[in-house]
Amino acid sequence: MGTKKRHFWIFDNIQPTVNLTIFAVPKSFVGSVGMIQRNAITSWTKLVPRPEIILLGDEKGTAEVASQLNLRHIRNIQVNEYGTPLLNDIFSQVHNHASHGVLTYINSDIILTRDFLPTVQQVNANYPQFLMVGRRWNLDIHQPVNFDNPNWEQELHDEINTAGIFSGIGALDYFVFPKPLFKQIPAFAIGRPGWDNWMVGEALKQGYPVINASQTITIIHQNHDYGHLRGNRIEAFHGREAKQNQSLLQGHFAGNSADATDYLIPATVANSPQVSIIVCSDNDGSTLPTTLDSILNQNIDGCEIIVIDNGSTDNTPEVLEGYGKSLQYVGQCGEGIVAARNRGLEMARGEFILFLDGGSTLLPNSLSDQIDAFENRAGSLEMVFSGWEIWEENQLISEVQPYDNLAPILQGRDGLHGFHIWMLTDLLRLVETGAILFRNSWVKRWGGFDSGLSPYAATIDLLLNLASHGAAGICLRKPTIRVSTDYSFKQYTIAILTSDCNQLIENYFSRPTLRDWMRPLQPLCRYQVLVWLAALTYHTQDQHQMLQFLRQSRNYSPYPPQQTINNWYQSLTRISRAYNYPPFQLSPDDLKC
Repeated sequence: MGTKKRHFWIFDNIQPTVNLTIFAVPKSFVGSVGMIQRNAITSWTKLVPRPEIILLGDEKGTAEVASQLNLRHIRNIQVNEYGTPLLNDIFSQVHNHASHGVLTYINSDIILTRDFLPTVQQVNANYPQFLMVGRRWNLDIHQPVNFDNPNWEQELHDEINTAGIFSGIGALDYFVFPKPLFKQIPAFAIGRPGWDNWMVGEALKQGYPVINASQTITIIHQNHDYGHLRGNRIEAFHGREAKQNQSLLQGHFAGNSADATDYLIPATVANSPQVSIIVCSDNDGSTLPTTLDSILNQNIDGCEIIVIDNGSTDNTPEVLEGYGKSLQYVGQCGEGIVAARNRGLEMARGEFILFLDGGSTLLPNSLSDQIDAFENRAGSLEMVFSGWEIWEENQLISEVQPYDNLAPILQGRDGLHGFHIWMLTDLLRLVETGAILFRNSWVKRWGGFDSGLSPYAATIDLLLNLASHGAAGICLRKPTIRVSTDYSFKQYTIAILTSDCNQLIENYFSRPTLRDWMRPLQPLCRYQVLVWLAALTYHTQDQHQMLQFLRQSRNYSPYPPQQTINNWYQSLTRISRAYNYPPFQLSPDDLKC
């Protein structure tokens, strides 16, 4: 598990011929769950060549669906005292009855698309033994998929691009492996947690390659509730059967897709640079050589440098002539730094992408440290964050290390799903654009930076957008770049900050990925931001504007009037302390307005 991870290129233009057996244990085919399962199982029948499909169990409608779709049906399977099917009997029976040597267990709510079989075939041809898993796309689907429509797959992909959310690394919904692997497994209850993590841990224990196919296979999980269980989701994940599964898992490594030994990468990036670095310059001719040399001195191969000059009037073009073909140069007519980033994004071919300002420099080995972080997580990341150093006149002024604040969020069960708009005021001091290495395809997929925002706010907006789609990330303990000034909210006027914050909130609450439970939180978010702006204006000696922000915040306060004033005082005191400002001197009575 501590060994270096390997990657394997997957080609998408092959015609698969692999013979495969897919098996699943559906719930009753009633209501929305019945519709979801019909969507999923029908999609498996559309794979070419058509796999053998075995449905197990005797839940309502299973026999009828098996007959209608010409599937195999194994009616009798062992269940526990609660009537829940047991996986040891399911896997044993499938090993005995499956016609083909490669097996796929899959949950009955998962839609497969045409990229599944080519990936399975290439893995099977190159690994004599393996377990293949991957992350899923969560999507709301409220009606039957029209499989007679030749564009049904493309339409689902379009929905993913609009409203799909990539799952966390612990969500495992399919397992591909050759016989006789996993013929014998413990008597786990299906549909309860733990057994899927056991599969990964057992493969690692036996020395089988565990392959993460998250980047090459698009599997679609149709969102649903747990109405089929008394107690709903709580029962499924914390009830008696869940505890029984956990007891079977006790003492055994519980793995996930990030623990894979190998990960798959689309072959379309095989001949691309490993990293594209976009340097946005705005009259930075005097510092550009230091920036560029810090890139060229990194200990990695395959680094593409793109310099976007935002209409500089200094000696920037002459400075860049000395670097010859080691970089690409594009001039633009002062459209701004955000437009420069997006122009560089259009040109970038690397698997990863980094955006630097002209006054920033990379610290030694920083790129290799960030790339290693991607590889150590078996391709399960979309972003790697780090800290940064602030220098002025060749002297280190301070170091910003966001690890303690960001790591607990980034390493949660859902990855960056915990990265929400109500963290806005913290993000504005914990994030530096040049200290984030992105997966290029993800930044391009959702349109890059919002050109209507300031450069710093555009980065926050991009992070919130990627996080809303389920991007996963980690934070390194060490800084990776050096900046020549404090690229934070301190360099922006309160007017720009106010405008940016309003736009960031509007963008966030208008996204199709927004969950229903988040919508009522918009007033609280606005309240917190206005109180934060009030704290900043207090320390610019503008008490009148501070009181204006506080008055506005009353329109969104969740508290009664006197409690609101008390909260203002507590918040202004806490913010002053957190930002190392002078102590807040006013009393609660001074805040009555």
